[in-house]
Amino acid sequence: MSGRTASWWHIEANRVRCDLCPHRCSLPDGSAGPCGVRRSEGGKLIASSHGKVCVRSLDPIEKKPLFHYRPGTLVHSFGTFGCNLDCDNCQNHDLVRARSGGSSITPRDASAEASDMGAHGIAFTFNEPVTWYEFVLDASTEARSLGLYTVLNTNGYIMPEPAKELFRHTDAMNVDIKAFDEDVYRSTCGGSLRPVLDACLLARSMGVHVELTYLLVPGVNDSPDEVSRFSEWVVDSMGEDTPLFFFRFRPFHRLAHLPEQTLERMHEAATIASRAGVRYVYFGGVADIGRDTRCPACSAVVIERKGAESTGKVCFRGGEVSRFCPSVSDVRVNLSEGRCPSCGERIPVVL
Repeated sequence: MSGRTASWWHIEANRVRCDLCPHRCSLPDGSAGPCGVRRSEGGKLIASSHGKVCVRSLDPIEKKPLFHYRPGTLVHSFGTFGCNLDCDNCQNHDLVRARSGGSSITPRDASAEASDMGAHGIAFTFNEPVTWYEFVLDASTEARSLGLYTVLNTNGYIMPEPAKELFRHTDAMNVDIKAFDEDVYRSTCGGSLRPVLDACLLARSMGVHVELTYLLVPGVNDSPDEVSRFSEWVVDSMGEDTPLFFFRFRPFHRLAHLPEQTLERMHEAATIASRAGVRYVYFGGVADIGRDTRCPACSAVVIERKGAESTGKVCFRGGEVSRFCPSVSDVRVNLSEGRCPSCGERIPVVL
């Protein structure tokens, strides 16, 4: 038996019922859910990816992307295999569809490694951290004991009760909203929208710093109507100060036949969001465009971001970790006690 006994499950009709995500899989012995990592073995649910890390890197926090949380700091990122969605546009499909691999690491060692690397925080990304639940929870607890902040890059596909437990140990998160349409979620991701929106609202209510990402896929989720409805939800439910990233689609995986998203549609989406009342709209996947934070009252640049988003990979040679310094983006914060120095507008950034 690999991994460790998972949390959030019960026995139902001689099967193991997983209670972690909205799939709520009913698993006969020897089978796994769509995530591929939570398995029924001997009447228990086993988290098979626990303690296995496949990717790690030292990154600027801006790469997560998080623009309004601790700008200019470094975060040590970890990922493993497994995901509870199956997105047509997945850029890490080889990793997330793997069912084994990686090197062994303990939650304590992961946090200590982040501290030794000079990171200010620890992030769980590359694959879906919800499926790595027990390890993420334990490592986050260790990280906080070392004075590190904790970050999730997540699809938000999680049930409310385990989410409450996880979010108590989370400082900041970026949630990837795949579309603002239930049919699109079902057909392109194998999931549903409502639980994701509920997770966003729960995190916000618990004081977690939340930023949102929306990948604009041509002809799939980029219509003006859908972007408008999504933007209105952001303002009405998450708040007008919630940072929103529109990411540029590039052909990949099962959507390799689609064209690259146009800059015209990117700008149209940003205009729609701004008109709906979103005060901080950014671009992702577009070099040096839509990266600065401007005061919504007077348009002065209050956080300037320049340079590449390249990372410092942590490589393994003979079992040893070799450290490389990341190419950190040049981030210049121009705030006076959290306010725009030009007009005095409060800018909601965690410094």
